Amino acid sequence: MATQSDIITKACNGALEEIQKKAPAEYAKLNADPDKKAKLIQAANSAATECVKLAEEFADKPHENIAERLAKHLSGERIKLIQGGLSIPTFRMDITKSAGNSLAQFTRGGEQFLTARALATSVDIDWATIKQYGSVLVEAVLLVMSAAGISVSPSSKVIGRAVEEAVDAIQASSKLQKALEVFVEAWNEGGSAFSKAKALFNLIKDSYAAGILWTIIKTVCSEMAWYEWLEAAAKVTAMIIAALATDGVALIAEIALIVLAAVDFARKIANIVVLSELKQSL
Repeated sequence: MATQSDIITKACNGALEEIQKKAPAEYAKLNADPDKKAKLIQAANSAATECVKLAEEFADKPHENIAERLAKHLSGERIKLIQGGLSIPTFRMDITKSAGNSLAQFTRGGEQFLTARALATSVDIDWATIKQYGSVLVEAVLLVMSAAGISVSPSSKVIGRAVEEAVDAIQASSKLQKALEVFVEAWNEGGSAFSKAKALFNLIKDSYAAGILWTIIKTVCSEMAWYEWLEAAAKVTAMIIAALATDGVALIAEIALIVLAAVDFARKIANIVVLSELKQSL
């Protein structure tokens, strides 16, 4: 059985390997600056260590007294950041019906985000569904970043690119499509915060395996300097690797802290169900 030290080392090495693979130009810059590389490794180490310590905390009765137990290890500022993790908006989709016709409208911050589209055919509904799935994926990644202690406020333009990248990844991967379908089903069946959090963790795990998690991180951090986004990616990657090695209990606990209050996120999942019902009614 792997020790905590083994898990942390694996997480840090894995983060560096991901950077070398996914961002070779930035990796070369990192190797040319020993101080920055040491700082990045320390950041990854801290993220992995925190995950392992939280996993130890929640190894027994992981669904009980979550807020109090997290507060033993995380500052109030960090907990506040996690609590806002599912409140970083991509866009809001409102599905309205009038005289037997359905319309999908897309806004962000009260402004139009995408052109409204009538949901008249299965093609229209599939288009709206995959947009909503893309939004769910991006917001899941933003939550993970918040859990790793990274605060981001991406512009509408950046969010638009991230959603499109998520949509492209979904269209290209039947496994990712299935993972999203399984997530929606598990979310709707799970009545407790813990069960919904576990469903979301499994989606994050599948997104990481598909490679889209890294792509979204790079995009939402694209307005940062190269080292800043590289450190953010290293912290998230190290945390995810450590979480996977510890059955996800730490990240599930952090998600469970906020998931029932994530009204806007839950609305996206409800929209997916509505769209499915609309398609079946054609």
